[in-house]
Amino acid sequence: MELSAAILILLAAAPVSASDWAPAMDADVIAAAEVPVPGAPRAALPRDGENYSAAEEMLIKEFGVTGIAMDVPEAEVVRQYSDYAGGQRFEPAFRAALESFLGDHSSGTVLADVLKEIGVAGAPDKSQAKKARAELLARLNGGSAKIALVQPYRHYQPAKGEKVEENWVFYLNVGGRAYWAVSPRSGAKAYNYGAN
Repeated sequence: MELSAAILILLAAAPVSASDWAPAMDADVIAAAEVPVPGAPRAALPRDGENYSAAEEMLIKEFGVTGIAMDVPEAEVVRQYSDYAGGQRFEPAFRAALESFLGDHSSGTVLADVLKEIGVAGAPDKSQAKKARAELLARLNGGSAKIALVQPYRHYQPAKGEKVEENWVFYLNVGGRAYWAVSPRSGAKAYNYGAN
């Protein structure tokens, strides 16, 4: 009997309705609430679905690059292909640009800079070129690199002034250094160079 009496007393003391226990909400209470400011949007990575899927797939499957920030919007790819003359489609141009970044070690290219940084002077032998390519791939997957399709009159315009209307142009930032790969819409050979 004593237990049931204690339970009955507790129930009698409990609030009868939600208005008895809900805090009072007025303009001062609402104004005092702190709402965190949303952070800057993060860069889209391959597999995020925010970029042209063929570009994401190529980076992942053909080149093993999964940790690079991307800015290759599908709408821009379609717009450039439909608005500008030239027979080269996006996919072969992007592949040629990536192969240029990862395979061309001529002076002023991203791979030439990596070769210098790992202590190779002059033309590399096959093992040195392979080591430099592996180092560049590691940097591309390191989380701080970015690749973007250059859009006319927008960010990342090429240092040598190549026109987007005549070329597929790709911007690459690795370790704070800017590089561009230019793949002519005519189908001519792609090349790359750095700004610094």
